[in-house]
Parts: sequence; C-alpha cells; structure tokens
Amino acid sequence: MRNKVEVIMHPVRMKILQALMKNKEEGVSTLEMITIIKDVPQATLYRHIQILLDESIIKIVKERKVRSVIEKFYALNEDEAAGINDEDWKSLTKEQKLNYISNYQLVLLSQYQNYLTLLEDKENVEDTATFSLIELALSDEQFTLFQNELNNLMIKYYKMSNSNEKTNNKTVAVNIIPKL
Repeated sequence: MRNKVEVIMHPVRMKILQALMKNKEEGVSTLEMITIIKDVPQATLYRHIQILLDESIIKIVKERKVRSVIEKFYALNEDEAAGINDEDWKSLTKEQKLNYISNYQLVLLSQYQNYLTLLEDKENVEDTATFSLIELALSDEQFTLFQNELNNLMIKYYKMSNSNEKTNNKTVAVNIIPKL
C-alpha cells in the first residue's frame, strides 16, 4: 500500500477527485470524466482511476451494461479520501509536503480562474467569493477544540449536500499554519 498523500498528490488524480467531489451520489463514469477532464488522455485517465481504486480512495458505486461493455461509475470512498492521516503526513519530506501544498493551491487557483471566467460570461450575477485571513491567539487546548469543531462543521455540510436537489457547488478551503 502506498502513502495516501503521494497517491492523492498527483495532478491527474487530483483532477479525478475534484470531478468526483461534484458528483457524490450518482458517481461518474470514465466517459463522463473524459468530458470533464479534457486535458488528460483517455489511457492516462484510466490508469490513474485504477490507482485510486486500488488504494481504496475511490469506489465503484454502480455498473451499467452498454452493448457488450460494462460501464463503471466511480465515487469517492469518503472514509479513505476524506482526510490524510497523521502517519502518512508525518512520513513525508519537507519537499513532498511543499509539493502537496503547491498542488492544493494550484487547484484552488484554477477553480477561482474558472469561476471568474464563468462570472464574466454571465450577466447580472453577483460575485460571492470570499477570502479570510485571521490569526487566532489560542491555547493548545482551545486550538484543538477549534480544529475539531471546524472539521465537524465541514463534514456536516459536506454530507448534507444532495446531488438530487438543484444546487451549485462551492469550494471551501482552509489552511491552518501554526506558529512555532
């Protein structure tokens, strides 16, 4: 079994996971992913889907027979994909951690660029993106409580989102950098 951070950190796999985050309930077929992730060749996409499947980060949620081929639909295996455990994170080198954070930031930048482009194309749509940067002066105990409450709140709303309703996805990203 590979280190989960190293598996997730790959740019193609991050794109696959993003596509799956937007379609949690029904799953996404490989053919649908090809239309969502246009800049990745089909063979490459299949290979990276298989890696994510082998590492249990994604799962098959349904299968449909199309002529003589079984079409598989994939979704996040939320128990595995939801978080990176401390052991995996601690085993990474400084360079690997910086690469992971860099990819994370690039994904956010890409999403924001796409958002701004779509916003430009639509008339009478308000820009509702927000950014916050604060420093909290908390004891270690208060900080642990804050982190747990924030994590629970995000999980609550993540699980609450329903793909059956007409909703718009929102990306919420949180970075916590302790001072030493």
